[in-house]
Amino acid sequence: MENQKGSYYIPKDKCYATYILFYALGVVTLITSNFFTTATDYWMYKFRDPASFQDYNDGNKTSMQAEFTSDFSIISTVGNMASISFTTHFLMKKLSIVKRIIGALCGVIAIFILTCIFAKVNTDSWQRAFFILTLIKGFALTGFCGCFMVTVFQLAVKFPPRYMITLFSGQSICGVLAALVQIFALGVTENPTTRGLIYFLMGMFFVFLTLVGFLISTRRSRFFQHHSAKIVEAKRPKMSKEIVVSVLQKNKFYLGSLFIVLGSSIMLHPGVTTLVLSVDKGNGNKWNDVFFGPVISFLFYYLFDYIGRECGITLKKPSNEIVIFVISCCRIALVPMILLCNAQPREHLSVTFNNDYAYIIFIILFAFSNGYIVNLCITHVRRVTSDEEKPIAMFFVLILMLLSVAVCSATSRILINAL
Repeated sequence: MENQKGSYYIPKDKCYATYILFYALGVVTLITSNFFTTATDYWMYKFRDPASFQDYNDGNKTSMQAEFTSDFSIISTVGNMASISFTTHFLMKKLSIVKRIIGALCGVIAIFILTCIFAKVNTDSWQRAFFILTLIKGFALTGFCGCFMVTVFQLAVKFPPRYMITLFSGQSICGVLAALVQIFALGVTENPTTRGLIYFLMGMFFVFLTLVGFLISTRRSRFFQHHSAKIVEAKRPKMSKEIVVSVLQKNKFYLGSLFIVLGSSIMLHPGVTTLVLSVDKGNGNKWNDVFFGPVISFLFYYLFDYIGRECGITLKKPSNEIVIFVISCCRIALVPMILLCNAQPREHLSVTFNNDYAYIIFIILFAFSNGYIVNLCITHVRRVTSDEEKPIAMFFVLILMLLSVAVCSATSRILINAL
């Protein structure tokens, strides 16, 4: 739109409505993994030994209880990769960004509805089949989220840089929300299936709110319409050899740091961290018996991950790519430290750090460094690339994030078996 002086008028983001929407979109990109994996007590109940009178939440877990989180992580990664490949090679040519986002969100809501129904169904007589069905639902759910993720990143590239960063911060907010819902459910009811229903209803409700907000923005927000119109008008960036080489040359250490940090994180969280119990579990204290895992392994993890992301955006230090890469490599030392905490069940390794405070310190450092380094790298990737290279650079960031999850999620299962 042109004003009287001949310059172009750029609408303002009134009340930061679009900024908040991008936070919500970031939340939804990870809502499946977070709201499913934080429902730990629900899955422990569903996959317990029905013939045993032993507490399903103790250290003697069944094979399905011990393996569910890592198996779900693996199947989610496969679903994400397959969906992103299908979206980039087929759906991008057939459907607009708006249609893809709406379709993906509706698909997520449909799977959540199905999950809510099964929360109140007695599955004890067909536990193994339910286990497989849950993994299939996880595959479909992350498939919809994979399509949603790559589409939202395609949209965010056309907005100011802070909107892209907001997507990543929203992912941490998702974890905080999921952990708070889990703690709330643990506090209001002792019925595991009712708790599961609360998790899934809250997750579905947030996806629905995001869908409504997105639909309103496409029709009412001039700021959103102005920037999203660039998607329609812009030509598809050429994936020439020169541009690809230039992007990789400028960002090799930043991309390497992202792979190392995200890979080491997915090795432990949530597959291993969900198995860590308080060393004083069983003494009758509700903190040790009920709230330790949800608060430390989930709420603390996602909260300090979010704080790290915000600090990374604000401080932008260090800027030297080699220094960031070295710090990322040093962070791997936290992996064996967390493995040697009180993760149960275990048959091979002894518990070295038989203290809750040690595990809390490790989780805080692990989560904060994850968020800080990830957003720091993404900030510098955008800084060192030209406008022509930015879409391709962010595409590499997205693919690398998923590749690190794909490669290292299987390692999580290996680590659990090695305990």
